[in-house]
Amino acid sequence: MAVSSELESVRHATFSAEEQWPLQRLADAIGPVVDAGVALARTVRSERATAFARLGHQWNALGQRDALGAVLTRPSAAPGWNVADFFETGRADVERLMCAIASRAPGLVTRRALDFGCGVGRLTQPLADHFAEVQGVDVAESMIARARLENTTPARCHFQVNRRPHLRRFKTGTFDLVYSRLVLQHMPPTLVSRYIPELVRVLAPGGLLVFQLPGVIFDPGRSFCEAPVRGRLKGALPRRLVHAYRRLKYPLYQPPPSGMEMFGMARDTVVALLEGAGARILMTSADDSHGTSVPGFEYWATRSVASLPGYFSGAAITAVAPTSASNSTVSM
Repeated sequence: MAVSSELESVRHATFSAEEQWPLQRLADAIGPVVDAGVALARTVRSERATAFARLGHQWNALGQRDALGAVLTRPSAAPGWNVADFFETGRADVERLMCAIASRAPGLVTRRALDFGCGVGRLTQPLADHFAEVQGVDVAESMIARARLENTTPARCHFQVNRRPHLRRFKTGTFDLVYSRLVLQHMPPTLVSRYIPELVRVLAPGGLLVFQLPGVIFDPGRSFCEAPVRGRLKGALPRRLVHAYRRLKYPLYQPPPSGMEMFGMARDTVVALLEGAGARILMTSADDSHGTSVPGFEYWATRSVASLPGYFSGAAITAVAPTSASNSTVSM
């Protein structure tokens, strides 16, 4: 009787071959996902993110090949940049920025500025004419090496390589101006989503954050990750698991790009990132300097704090609505 009960228990506890088959199929489908995830996590752990390592490799190569031409592209038939002419374009861009600040935010403190994605210092050096100290950071060692070589104001203008997807080398509230132009458009949205909160974090209370970014541009990586899932078993897996596996898989099947990549982000997404990081939007204006048919915008923001003593006192920002020709005024 005891033997019979034991056999009955074993019979109920053991799956038949037919019952095991769908479970085995599911295990076979998930197994490669787990194995690939573990293998790739070991590979990219030191770089924190495959996308960031890819970005650094790409721009370091561009800096070695033609640093000035990578920062500011010219028509293919045009000759290479004259160094003096190249840096004069940066001086003109900064003069336009400072004139806009003088009219829209005349109370801006001019102690420290950050040029995020500084390249060879095209904007960093002229910013040093207006700020007591300017820091330029870039992912590419080749760009920073050229920036240091061309630096004419080393007492006020400093350059650093930043090979991390954050800006923790700088304390919170360090900079009165954080400026980034023609930079975020070359970063995948996953990296932009990490950097925008960091740009807000290092901004001083009452400081000014200004950057430009196009709207959504076709992203083959995102299309790959979000493509429809085929097959009954794969379709039964959680969609987040499938997307995570594809994000890990995609870089392995794509060679590093030989040229620069272009990305963008929807305006509402950018605004949400800024506000989520504690920023207050001062204005957005149409900006098509990225050079594609996709509409782009320039964003002005400040740290969202209860009071801003000594910063922008009584100042006003002229806000240009991107979908309207009319102007409005936003009080600080």
